[in-house]
Amino acid sequence: MKKSIFDIYDNTTDFSFLTPDALRYPPGANLPSGLVNTSKLKRQLSADNAALSPKLQDFTEMYHKMAAGLLDMSSNTLIPPGHPIHSRENSVAILKEENKKILKENMELKKKLEEKISEKSRSIISL
Repeated sequence: MKKSIFDIYDNTTDFSFLTPDALRYPPGANLPSGLVNTSKLKRQLSADNAALSPKLQDFTEMYHKMAAGLLDMSSNTLIPPGHPIHSRENSVAILKEENKKILKENMELKKKLEEKISEKSRSIISL
């Protein structure tokens, strides 16, 4: 049918160039089923195995660490710091820590201020 349509318009086209060379088989040929050149593939796999083993070992360790971390999950590790839920749950603890830091800074600054005042008063008295 197709050939007759092309013959009507005097258009004889060769479609063989459309298929890649690797896929051309003669009609009625037995197509290869299975792996081709297995000895070369075996050599290549054994060479690649040496390169892949350390990567697979690293992946195995990472996977075990991640799996162990899943068992040890708590609410603190589930929600990262900076997330709104984290700040709501831990707001009291965070505020207490910040308050302690500010009180320590205030005490240090008061001591420094008192030392400077006492030094100035000494220098004025000595004049």
